[in-house]
Amino acid sequence: MTTQAFCPGHITALFYAPPPGTSRERTGSRGAGLSISLGARAKVRAQMGEGFGIIPGPGTRLAPTVATAVGNYISLARRPVELHLDLELDLPVGQGFGMSGAMALAAVLAAEGELGLLRGDAAKAAALAHSAEVEFRTGLGDVVAQMRGGLEIRRRPGLPPHGEVVTAPHEGDVLIAWTEEPMHTSSVLGDPEARARLERAALPRLDAAPGAPTLEWLLEEGWAFAQEAGLAGPAVREMVEACLPHGRASQVMLGNSIFAAGDLAAMGREMDRLGRPHRVVRVDNRGARVLGGQGKAHRSRPRPRPLAPPQPSSSRRARRPT
Repeated sequence: MTTQAFCPGHITALFYAPPPGTSRERTGSRGAGLSISLGARAKVRAQMGEGFGIIPGPGTRLAPTVATAVGNYISLARRPVELHLDLELDLPVGQGFGMSGAMALAAVLAAEGELGLLRGDAAKAAALAHSAEVEFRTGLGDVVAQMRGGLEIRRRPGLPPHGEVVTAPHEGDVLIAWTEEPMHTSSVLGDPEARARLERAALPRLDAAPGAPTLEWLLEEGWAFAQEAGLAGPAVREMVEACLPHGRASQVMLGNSIFAAGDLAAMGREMDRLGRPHRVVRVDNRGARVLGGQGKAHRSRPRPRPLAPPQPSSSRRARRPT
């Protein structure tokens, strides 16, 4: 049988990265953002194998975060197992939409739906994906938010219970748009001067944040943060300024991309005029989840599934990272 899982994409409006904690689970960012209805889908089929491995399907590239998170997951098995993994992305990588974390978390949740090695513990599934993100500097707060959905303020860095996250549901749509040039998170997080600018711009805004996040606050404070931190390039400014007559808009962290609320039809026409790819998405209030008959598998103990007999080896096999 095959298990499918979905993880929403995520938009960070403002953030900074405190010094690393004593573990990856205690490491993360303080920030605020929202989960969106487009994200990553994973399909996993488990079978007995000669060793521990991940076999990507046609068109699936195993990013380091995914290989590490799923590899660490299957290392918990008591007997050799191979996972056939297919990934489908709704949005581009490198534009701040949380695709790296979404891929890793959806893959782990789908694997858990097949094998139940974590006994349905959602926190442990999130820890595997979050730890891989921290290791490769592809994200410090996406997974924390993507597990919950809605709008969020990350008041303390890291995964709960070490970290603290305040969430609020929101029913509504936002427009997202992006350029063709990605922004690599690791290049910013690895620059001490850039990290210092982020903290100076984000810390006072997060300390003064409301008790619960609102979309208006995310957009207003996010755009002020982006400008103060020096992250908004000419293309981002052009897109934001085109949207502002029709509502509110801000930069997505960290990407050459924006999100906006207001007259979305008018904003879409502006993006067409500028030649920018764009989509209208809903706020996702449910968070990462197993799909179909296993809809609550990540919150309750999954029923163990029998493993299929070994199949002929594949040239696409990726072994568990060591």
